[in-house]
Amino acid sequence: MPSRESSPLTRRDWLRRCAAGGATLALGTGLYAWRVEPHWVEVTHHAMPFVGLPAALVGKRLVQISDLHVGPVVDNDYLRGVLRRLADLEPDYLAITGDFMTTRGDEEIDLTIETLREAPIADTPTVAVLGNHDYADNFRNAAVADRFADRLRDLGIRLLRNESIELDGLQVAGCDDLWARRADLFATLNQVELSRPTLCLSHNPDTVDLAGWTTFSGWVLSGHTHGGQCRFPLLGAPVLPIRNHRYARGHVRLSGGRNLYVNRGLGYSRRVRLGVRPEVTVFTLTTA
Repeated sequence: MPSRESSPLTRRDWLRRCAAGGATLALGTGLYAWRVEPHWVEVTHHAMPFVGLPAALVGKRLVQISDLHVGPVVDNDYLRGVLRRLADLEPDYLAITGDFMTTRGDEEIDLTIETLREAPIADTPTVAVLGNHDYADNFRNAAVADRFADRLRDLGIRLLRNESIELDGLQVAGCDDLWARRADLFATLNQVELSRPTLCLSHNPDTVDLAGWTTFSGWVLSGHTHGGQCRFPLLGAPVLPIRNHRYARGHVRLSGGRNLYVNRGLGYSRRVRLGVRPEVTVFTLTTA
């Protein structure tokens, strides 16, 4: 029996198949960016070298989380699950770099505190700074931020608002939020001996471009950017809430021997992430 030859592919058929393939790809990418990546947490590991680090601190683990955005948008069960698993990383210290909640007033404070109870705060020295969203809807509500700060301290978190503390020989400074117009870098760094190992927390990485760093040569931990939430090949992240786009995510070496690390955060402003998975960062303290 003679075989039946297939009809040649016409230009219209080819265009129709391309359109169908493109629509399928777009749908699949959209579903992935909405349902998969926003909750697909990546644990990244990095060395954190300091000059003159005390021997007792060598090998200690500092875990950074950022931008939980507890509130009406981010799935709370997801956040609680991530916080419960932090203990598995065996942190010696925990750092939280702001935007704990997304709130119009103080309505999300209780939920945020209850969510944070899932983290190993009781067993781990925990330091933190506030972010712009912790100052409520207009980033200027100091009364809400003050009430929230009191609750964080009651929970056992050492909240730093332009102040510093010492953890086993490591100086930790915390600069208040830049967009809330509460950042006072001079007051923050005037409380530390810049010749000693120092870690600075600042929610917004643009803080590193302020005047006042002088001879600071330690590490700065930030968040705020969410890594852009979506990054595209060749284009990068089209939307970044910072002036200096060098500070979108990850490790950035700065002048004066400073090192900046921008955590991609756990939460989101909209439930979408593409090419920018949420992040928990594990730093191992070492000597430089």
